[in-house]
Amino acid sequence: MKKRGIFASVLLLAALFLLLPGCSREAEGRQVDSIKVLQGDGQVGLPGRPFGSELVLELLDVDGVPVPGAEVRVQAARNSDLPVPAERFRADAGGVVRIPVSAGKVLGDNYLEIIPVGAENRSRSCRFVTGLEIDGGRQQGAAGSTLDRPISVRVVDADGVPVAGQPVYFGIVNAPEGGAARLSDEVAATDSSGVARTRVTLGSGTGGYEVEVKPTGPDGRLLTRGVTVEVMGLNLPNLLISAFAGLAIFIFGMHLMSDGLQKTAGEKMKTIIRLFARNRFVGLLAGAGVTAVIQSSSATTVMVIGFINAGLLNLAQSIGIIFGTNIGTTVTAQIVSFNVSTLAMPAIIAGLLLFFIPYRNCRGIGETVLGFGFLFYGMVLMSDELTRIADFPTVTRLFSHFDCTPLDGVMPFGAVIGALCIGLVVTMIIQSSSASTGIIIALGAGGLINLYTAMPLVLGANIGTTVTAQLAAIPANRVAKQAALAHTLFNVAGTLIMLVFFYVPWGATEVPVFFHIVDAITPGDAFSAIPQNVPRHIANAHTLFNVFTAVILLPFVMPLAHVCERLIPAKRKIKYTSLDPYLLENPPIALHQTVTRLRTMTRSAWSVFEKTMRDTVLNGGYDAEKREEYRKRESKIDRMQEEITAYLVQLAQRELTLPQSRMIPVLTHCANDAERLADYAELVLKEAARLAERREKFSKKSEKELRTLFDLTGRMASKVLAALEKGDEEPAGEARELGREIRQQVGRMVNAYPGNLRKGSFNVESGIIFLSLAGIFRQAAERLDNIAVRASSLTRYEWEERK
Repeated sequence: MKKRGIFASVLLLAALFLLLPGCSREAEGRQVDSIKVLQGDGQVGLPGRPFGSELVLELLDVDGVPVPGAEVRVQAARNSDLPVPAERFRADAGGVVRIPVSAGKVLGDNYLEIIPVGAENRSRSCRFVTGLEIDGGRQQGAAGSTLDRPISVRVVDADGVPVAGQPVYFGIVNAPEGGAARLSDEVAATDSSGVARTRVTLGSGTGGYEVEVKPTGPDGRLLTRGVTVEVMGLNLPNLLISAFAGLAIFIFGMHLMSDGLQKTAGEKMKTIIRLFARNRFVGLLAGAGVTAVIQSSSATTVMVIGFINAGLLNLAQSIGIIFGTNIGTTVTAQIVSFNVSTLAMPAIIAGLLLFFIPYRNCRGIGETVLGFGFLFYGMVLMSDELTRIADFPTVTRLFSHFDCTPLDGVMPFGAVIGALCIGLVVTMIIQSSSASTGIIIALGAGGLINLYTAMPLVLGANIGTTVTAQLAAIPANRVAKQAALAHTLFNVAGTLIMLVFFYVPWGATEVPVFFHIVDAITPGDAFSAIPQNVPRHIANAHTLFNVFTAVILLPFVMPLAHVCERLIPAKRKIKYTSLDPYLLENPPIALHQTVTRLRTMTRSAWSVFEKTMRDTVLNGGYDAEKREEYRKRESKIDRMQEEITAYLVQLAQRELTLPQSRMIPVLTHCANDAERLADYAELVLKEAARLAERREKFSKKSEKELRTLFDLTGRMASKVLAALEKGDEEPAGEARELGREIRQQVGRMVNAYPGNLRKGSFNVESGIIFLSLAGIFRQAAERLDNIAVRASSLTRYEWEERK
């Protein structure tokens, strides 16, 4: 068993690295193709002083992947005066270069040339403006309001002396959709301290408003071609509507894609769980595979709860599968972490066209593609709205309450627990960890959270998703409740293990070991001043966490099962519900369970008929006081028939294949025939009561004839049950032959009745009862014959579905 556990762990680790594409960071052989400015371009400053922030650049190859270790040369452009501490700078492990820059004595626009070593033709320029100081930028206000502070521009000469009486031109060059902003002054002269001011009245849109500033210098000419100052407006109602609309479209797309994948994957995909759940190791892989295909851990978990409640899986098997669902669900996060937003609209169009093609497989493919399109369209809407407010002071303050960035190398425990609780509550509300993780990735893409904060949110989502299994297990038996508890305990245990690794540093970097591993296998530096490729880091951290915890905890399946059995003990015999409502989402297994239930019902119906006939007629033991007991047995068959019929009505409302839809009326008729077979026991009771009241007895010949019919009907019932059980047409044919023999025997008895009556074999009253009982045998044979006719089609469908 230990060897199999080690082998399964190796397979899981191999699968992990297959799920984490683009992990290589080797820079050998790669050249810089482009330079991306992350921070610092377009700054203003006073002569002789350092600019407010470093110039931060990202060096990328032809595929847009950062090139670590690449070098750039830095020099001031012609007629520019920008002191830098060195001529060459080397990129760090994330392909990022940081260059401190100071202002010189040359007023106005100055340019710094950034030249990649070995790729000089890929150079670019960065602009810095000397002689200005601007205040009032990065303000936030409500849409339609006037900002509290004006935008102030201070102009100085090369010696830092204020320039008074010179005009400064202001203009709004960019505003979010939803109404233009206004300025109190479009031209303002500098005062004695060299300052000119204007006030901004925001429009109705949410986002950044860019105000262009064009000051004139001491010589009266424009000092620069223009400097942009950004202020922010917030229209909270519109923002919430847009963000939640994006979330709604995202969740709708995820469910649509999941439904389409389930249809496209074929009905047999869902039966993989039963086929490969015979040991926990293969069950884990099956759970991961099925969840990855149908894109819903909740659907897989609910399916498992249904299987347990129906007695198709035991607790240990189900725990292995549930472990696997946690791995499979990470595929959704991997998908949404890639920037393929350009495919959203084409996917929606293509999916809609496929959806209207009148073929079931095309509809399934259409739903999958359409859901894919909506998934990314919703993701784009959410990311766009969140990106607009990422730098808003109020938003920054809000997210700072659970910011988990390490302080002095240690993640703040209170913030970690707070973020974990937020992820847990949100996931419990929307009941989808995939949706929660999608939101977390959108927050990371929008710059609102970093990897340190995202991971506790993901851990909370992993615990919150277990509420789906808990809700599904409420009406189920105790084994299903134990499995749901195991899901929760597993995710809680995995979270506790991961929290420990949050506080284990990696070498001298003081970065927690888990985050160091995630950053090492993902392109970009997640811990730079401007984190890179955060969505991919979050997705890979999510996958790594779930694979790691599954590998660690898989050997402890049996101890976990024992713990769950102790916490939720089975005080009485476990009651299994073969027609579990959760199996309705899996028509092949629902039909299989219905056939199984029909076998049980037919066997019980025959048992009721057989016992009633033997005890009250053939053995002459009719007891009026036991009549109610016989009726209770018959009422139980009635309830089984109602249960099967109601279940088939619900199943008929699902989307079924043609063979599946044909099974519904066949099963319904079989259940009705079995119920009528049990009803004949009531007719037997009536005739036995009449016989007892008159204190009549059949002749030995009549009793022998009834026993012959009884034996023939019993043999026929055995053949029908065998036909239902084995999927063999031979027993069904033999049952029909016996049915014909019973009808012939009854016909001979009816024809012989007048002669026997004249001979005095029995009187009129006992003769009528005798013929009535013979007719009951014939009716019972007809019901069994109906079931035999349909048994071959039932079993043929089952065996075809299993192939």
